[in-house]
Order: sequence, then C-alpha cells, then structure tokens
Amino acid sequence: MAITGSLHPLSKEVAEQLREQMRRMLVRLDEMRSLASLPNAWMPPVDVAEMDDAILVRVELPGVSLDHVRITLLDHLLKIEGRKERGGPTGSLLPEEERPVRFLCLERSYGAFSFQVALRWPIDTEQIEARLQDGILQIRLPKTKVCGRELTIPITPA
Repeated sequence: MAITGSLHPLSKEVAEQLREQMRRMLVRLDEMRSLASLPNAWMPPVDVAEMDDAILVRVELPGVSLDHVRITLLDHLLKIEGRKERGGPTGSLLPEEERPVRFLCLERSYGAFSFQVALRWPIDTEQIEARLQDGILQIRLPKTKVCGRELTIPITPA
C-alpha cells in the first residue's frame, strides 16, 4: 500500500508563526487566569510565635510592594491583606526583544491575598510595630490588657 501524500516538515516560516501564536496564547491565558483568580487564591507562608511579652507574626512577601499591604487589628483579630503584582514576561505585552521564546516553568503566584490571625491575648495597640524588610513582613504585637477598636498599622520601610 503506497502513501499518496508526501510528509514534508513545516517550513521554518510556518513553524515560527505557529510558535509565536502559541506564545501569545499562553501569555493571554495566564493573564486571564490572573484576572479570574479569586481573592485568597494566593496565600503567603506565615509564622506566628508567642514570646514572653509579645506575639510575633512573620509573613513571606517577596516581590510585594509596601503600598500593596494593609494590616488591621480589631479586638483579637489581626487581618493582613495585600496584592502581589504580576511583572516580567507574563505581564502586559512586552517589546519584541524582551519576549520569551517559550515558558519552561510557570510556578510563581500573583494576585490578592487576605488572611486573619486570631489572637488569644490582649494587645497593647499603642506599641505595635510592623516592618517589611527583604521580603519578610514582621509584626510585633506586645501583650497587655487594653484592646477594643480597629486600628490600621503603618509599615515602616527598612
């Protein structure tokens, strides 16, 4: 039985056009996925430790701008929320010279996050400190017997 049609490989031009269309499709798919992601889709790692005089909360936030983080305290509930912006090759369309040929791995998470830490201890709201340094947000919540109103906690850059 003879094969009537010839099996020619794709020309270099056609292969490059298909590769470019596939790359654009992957970029758009990733953009759509980030737009459709729900709040709390990304959860940064958190450590909470009790010290003799305070509660320490450490949150890994690499790549998160200080302007995109908000910390509040209401009674015994610490709320940390923010947003990690997408940057680099999967963000808005880049100039031709900065576009990747293909993606080999896409594992980084982006988008909004929000979580709460329930505190069993009364907190001295006047002495709370929060710092964002080297991608780690550290919140020091001194223990006391005074608590009651919601408080927005300023973050000082390091």
